[in-house]
Amino acid sequence: VAGGEDCLWYVDRNGSWHPGFDCDFFTFCCGTCHQRYCCRDPLRLLTERQQRHCLAFSPKTIAGIASAVVLFIAIVTTIVCCFMCSCCYLYQRRQHLRTPLQGAEIPLSSYPPAAPPAPFPMDPKAGPVPPQPGFTPMAVYPPAGPAAQYPLYPSGPPVYNPTAPPPYVAVQPSYPGA
Repeated sequence: VAGGEDCLWYVDRNGSWHPGFDCDFFTFCCGTCHQRYCCRDPLRLLTERQQRHCLAFSPKTIAGIASAVVLFIAIVTTIVCCFMCSCCYLYQRRQHLRTPLQGAEIPLSSYPPAAPPAPFPMDPKAGPVPPQPGFTPMAVYPPAGPAAQYPLYPSGPPVYNPTAPPPYVAVQPSYPGA
């Protein structure tokens, strides 16, 4: 009990930092959170726990934590509102990606559009389907005939033939006056 209590570092009311210091034998750290000194009166004793409490909950620390929390909430709220508000760019972009393309349909070929598929599978043994009202019979696409033939490529590199002439003739450069 009679041991000297050390005063920890502190910040005074002006915001100046003061380093911690040791008190002499039979003296205690006394004062407040913003002013500390050594004294012999145990009623003015500022315990180490009280000193640490001053450091943890200083007004500047509380203000810093509060402003960080408010800033975080403001950023999250802004992002959520931008995805929910119809006047915001992010909302419009998200809606544009969700809606299918709308506009005039551009045909990809000069052939007329094909008839819509039958609502149920047709039996091939039943024969040709009678034309539906509103549709005129048309030729079957693709037209019957020989299929287009594409050139065939060899399956691998050419076979080496030592008796065949070379595919190219090396030309010796000629120098004038040589």
